Amino acid sequence: MSEGDRAHTIGPTVGAGLTAVGGAGYHFDPDQIAELIPKWEALRDGIDEDSQLLTEAGRIATSPSADQPAHDNLQKIDASIGVAIEYNMRLREYAQTWIDMLRTANGTYRQQDDEAQKGLSGSPERTRGIGLDQ
Repeated sequence: MSEGDRAHTIGPTVGAGLTAVGGAGYHFDPDQIAELIPKWEALRDGIDEDSQLLTEAGRIATSPSADQPAHDNLQKIDASIGVAIEYNMRLREYAQTWIDMLRTANGTYRQQDDEAQKGLSGSPERTRGIGLDQ
């Protein structure tokens, strides 16, 4: 199947190596999935760097004076940084989940392709149990 025969990539599958094919299924591109993994890792690493910066910002935040309004402002700053750190942790979890899913998917499809190739190039006994023994 050529690239032009495939339907456009849709919804949450954009850029994930998953493309709708006709109306009956999906085409997984292991090479495209493999290319996405370092991009997601770079994103995750950037999130880690942001986390370090946020933590440092919270550590060095000080009140410019001892009066109550300055102290209240520092508490609001601390709370805001705390929320940003929590949000950052959720973003990191999301990115790591994508990395894990892409690695799993790519390994799964590569393994199935390898087993199918072995079955096609071997005897009928080697294809039993992997869907090629019809």
